[in-house]
Amino acid sequence: MTVRTLIDGLSREERREAFEVLWQALLGEDSLEVPAWHGEVLSQRLTNPSAGPSLPLDDAIEEVRRRLDGRPLSA
Repeated sequence: MTVRTLIDGLSREERREAFEVLWQALLGEDSLEVPAWHGEVLSQRLTNPSAGPSLPLDDAIEEVRRRLDGRPLSA
């Protein structure tokens, strides 16, 4: 069984949980490299902050989840 096959068999909530588990595993690695474009995006956002309201982190995460739940799954 491939990782892709395993992921394809998961529900949306199981995929989200798997992502969180994988992310935590990656954070524990010393060799995790952040792509250069991440720094560029962060710099742009700090220079030009959104005019929208700020949200507490938990609320922002829920907002992202709500938006993702409304998107179709890609193949």
